[in-house]
Parts: sequence; structure tokens; C-alpha cells
Amino acid sequence: MKRLLLVSGIAISLVSCAQKYNGGKFEVSGKAKNMHAKTIYLKELNFNNNSPIVIDSSAVAADGSYKLKADTKGQHLFFLSADQTFPYLVINDGSKITLNIDATDATHPDIKGSDATIKLYSFINTYKDKDSVLGNTFEQLDSLKKLSNSSPAQDSLKVTLAKQKDAQLDDMNAAIKTFLKNNDNAISTFYVLNAMAVRSIAPADLLPIAQAASDKFKEDGALAAFTSRLKEAVSSDNSGNYPLENQQAPDLAMQSPDGKTIKISDFKGKYVLVDFWASWCGPCRGENPNVVAAYNKFKDKNFTILGVSLDKDKAAWEKAIKDDGLVWNQMSDLKFWESQAVKAYKFNGIPFNVLIDPSGKIIANSLRGDDLENKLAEVLK
Repeated sequence: MKRLLLVSGIAISLVSCAQKYNGGKFEVSGKAKNMHAKTIYLKELNFNNNSPIVIDSSAVAADGSYKLKADTKGQHLFFLSADQTFPYLVINDGSKITLNIDATDATHPDIKGSDATIKLYSFINTYKDKDSVLGNTFEQLDSLKKLSNSSPAQDSLKVTLAKQKDAQLDDMNAAIKTFLKNNDNAISTFYVLNAMAVRSIAPADLLPIAQAASDKFKEDGALAAFTSRLKEAVSSDNSGNYPLENQQAPDLAMQSPDGKTIKISDFKGKYVLVDFWASWCGPCRGENPNVVAAYNKFKDKNFTILGVSLDKDKAAWEKAIKDDGLVWNQMSDLKFWESQAVKAYKFNGIPFNVLIDPSGKIIANSLRGDDLENKLAEVLK
């Protein structure tokens, strides 16, 4: 299986220099249906690991009406939120934008005055439908892979579902590529690249797409930096040289979900696969059944796994551990890409792992699918 990389280290807010809105002032107004909150907020979304910035707020009138205003340089990606309702995305490519929303429906707002937002939501709904179909196939495969003894019919179904999964993934990626090729807005292009494309398209395949987008929006700093970072990741992958190979594994100390301090050095004397992942990482979750299968096959041969999460949300992390059946030790500092693990283990994306021998030396990395099982079979004879 190809390692799919989530681009990290792009500390850039979603600001377009190429498409400046003349004057900078704009307003978003409309009606909020089925919303019990009394206040609605306009927040600027960014991808530099910081919390969204509140730009304006508006009282929600008895009839659900609201009006928000902002004065910014260039186009940005904003979202509207109130209490626990869904965030609604909006790009300020117009001076007067109407956004009628329903608190029970996250992806079908009524939009006027922003072509970029309309096109983005159209694609989001297409992506959501395809991702849902793919997710269902993954779940069926996961269930079959967890069976200790499967019948010939179940083995045949696994093969069928695996082919179906690959076809569905190709279909979803084709939709992403088509959107990015035809899209005429730098902000939504960067959003789809950063939030969707990196989750399912291998870095080497994504690079020419990102380069084409960067060339199209030549003055957009975010896209240029994204493409540059992606080039570094592809170059690193192609070199085949992991700087910590055959070196002593750096020690890390983090907290388990129940607050216990765990160290990598606690497992010295065993072969340990240190698996870097996150609940929000689609490729990680897709790979987890293979990791579970490897654990079950080799756990009685002086082998274990230590999961190191790049999550920020503890509840989401804990839920993913339970849902994916990850019974081995887990730890995290809940710092996303600012985690000490990223710097210590020198990786650009997840899923990523290292295999450490009983002496504490790293003997392999980036083991996925059949490569993981084959390597473990080799060293755990």
C-alpha cells in the first residue's frame, strides 16, 4: 500500500494575494432556521494550528435574521458558527453575501452573492457522498479482517470489497482532481488541497496538481508554500533515506488516555512498532485494520505496538481508539503538528511508523500493508 501523506508544517492562513476584493468591506446576512442560539459569529479560518479568529458577531432576531460585517485585505475563508451548530463556510468574493442556513443541515445552505462559496459547497457535497460510500466499504472490510477464522466465501468477499474500495477511491480522487483543475478561486483551491486531497492522494501524484494550481494563482503565497512543502516531502520519500535508520530511537514521554505517563524506553527489550497516527487522518484509519492484524499475529513473539497520536481533541482520539480496536498502549501530547514526536522522529506526514529492536535501535520505517507483516515475519522468527 502506498503511504499517503498529510502535508504538515504549512503554517499559513488562508489568504489570497491574487484575488483581492476591492475595498475590503463585505457583509454576510440571512436567516438562521432551527437555531436556538442567540448569537452567531463570523470567524476567519486558518491552517496554522491556531484557533479561528472571531471577526464579528450578530444577535439572531426572533425571525432568525442576522447580519455580519468585516473589513479585510484580500479574500479569506470564513465560517459562521453558533453554539454547537455546524460551521458554515463562506469566501468573501462579493461585497454582499446572503447565507440562509438550517441548523439541522450542515452542507446545503442557500447562498447568494458568492460564486466561490456556491462552487465550494457543490463540491463538498459531491465529496461527502463519495467519501460516505468509500467509508462504508472500509467498514465492511474492517469487519471481515477482524475475523480470526474466515470462510472461503468471506475470503472471496474480501477480494471483491478490496477491488471495490480501490475503484471508489479512484472515483473520489478523480472528482478532487477535476475540481482543482477547473476551479477559478485560490481560496477554495487551497482548502480542497489542504483539507481533502492530501487525505487520499499520494504526495507524488498530488505534486503536479498542486504545482498547476500554484502556477494558475501565481501571487498566492499559501499555494506556493503548500507546493514547496509537498516537493520536500516527495523528495524525502524518493530518497529512501530515513535519517534515524539504524540509530537509537529518541525517547518520548506522553500521556495515555487515562493520564498515565508512557515512555518509548518503557518497551526496551521488545520489538516495538511506534505508530504515528491521528483520529482525523483518513489514511491512518484505513491502515489500522492491517496494524490490528499484525498485532494479533505477532503479539506473543516479544512484539508490541505503541500508538503516538497527533490529535488535538482527546475525545475524538479516545473514540478512534475504541472504534478501530486499538488495544495496545496509546499516548499523545495533544499538540497536533506541534507534537514533540514530529521533530524527534523527523517525519513529514502520517501514517508513519518505526520498528525498534530490543536494544532500542530503529531497524525499519514506513511499514504498511504487506510490508509490515513481511518485516515482522522476518525479524520475529
